[in-house]
Amino acid sequence: MNYDTISKELTKLIEENIDPSMFPYCKGNSIRIGNITIRKNKKGFHIYDIKDKSFIATTFSKTAAVAIAKNLVQGNNITAKAIDLDKTIEKNYSDALFFSHTLRTTRDEIRKEVTETRLDIAKTRTEDAKRHLDYMIFA
Repeated sequence: MNYDTISKELTKLIEENIDPSMFPYCKGNSIRIGNITIRKNKKGFHIYDIKDKSFIATTFSKTAAVAIAKNLVQGNNITAKAIDLDKTIEKNYSDALFFSHTLRTTRDEIRKEVTETRLDIAKTRTEDAKRHLDYMIFA
């Protein structure tokens, strides 16, 4: 990229009207993005539409909740895809906890090697799903 292109993009960004309600902010135990609020509780993160006073979804990860909220405010409905990625994160996270416990407690070397491989797979799948959710947030 050359300096002229960067300068034009920066000028465009500065001159653009940015809606302040689009910036996420924390208020109490919730995160608000536009008219969407995300609240943490024991079962995960609940997403609500304040304007319509309606419940949208429950997610395991904060990343999925923010991705859903941001895209809903922008007019994109990616809720089903984000929830699928969130379920992948939840499953592989709990698998990783189980495999970590197995590694700490087992004395069998073959079981340790197999469990290490499974732990690596679970971590990779979790990171991949989180990367996809991050792309939904920042793209």
